[in-house]
Amino acid sequence: MKMLKRVVLFLLSGYLLVVISLYTFQESLIFIPESLEQNYKYSFSSPVKEFNIENNGTSLNALHFKADSSKGVILYFHGNAGNLSRWGTIIQPLLKYDYDLIVMDYRGYGKSQGEFSEELMYGDARVFYDYAKTQYPENQIIVYGRSLGTAFATHVASNNNPQKLILETPFYSIVSVAKNKFPFLPINWLLNYRFESNKMADFVSCPTLVLLSGKDEVVSYESGLKLSQEFNQVKMINLEQAGHNNQAQFEQYWSALEDFLKH
Repeated sequence: MKMLKRVVLFLLSGYLLVVISLYTFQESLIFIPESLEQNYKYSFSSPVKEFNIENNGTSLNALHFKADSSKGVILYFHGNAGNLSRWGTIIQPLLKYDYDLIVMDYRGYGKSQGEFSEELMYGDARVFYDYAKTQYPENQIIVYGRSLGTAFATHVASNNNPQKLILETPFYSIVSVAKNKFPFLPINWLLNYRFESNKMADFVSCPTLVLLSGKDEVVSYESGLKLSQEFNQVKMINLEQAGHNNQAQFEQYWSALEDFLKH
């Protein structure tokens, strides 16, 4: 009996340690920023303007690429890792569709300042959408989100009237992703961040393209599929052989984008 009690206490202690660790380090699991010195000079193969916007006293850094012949702009919200030195390179190929590109670094990423906060980060996304509206008619703005960025893209699309919305490897909510990874933990009690795109999707009035990966190792295909069913005007594409970070390696990805942006 004593041995059994010891085993039970050991297991409970281990479980409690995992719970405490997840609660304590949840930000480092969700956000993986890389900082940049303020004097860092971006270098890309396409012309680009660097600019900053202030929101609630916080300076946020962004890039504005110009296409040779512009039909409007793609406002891009990037994934949870890195900074604009990486993401600027990743999104440059989108210029071939004759749309300018605006991409911001979230607070705490790159040259952007500020502390993480779901509410404040939604506010930052709205500020950049408002900036885009000062540069382009709203019916020429396409909102694009990738991974974590799909939450911000869905948020601004649900509060505005962009031409179109594109979501790459989206998730139903951060809670659903965490429950899939840690089904044995009380996720609802532990997470301070929700990122509930599912609750915003029904308020999106524009046509929406959802690009899912059949072999996504970060966000389950089922999570993205469940989210896509919440939109009113949606086209869902399943890249069956793609993972979370390599959709651009597949011709189906580019053909889906081209078809959606042309019509």
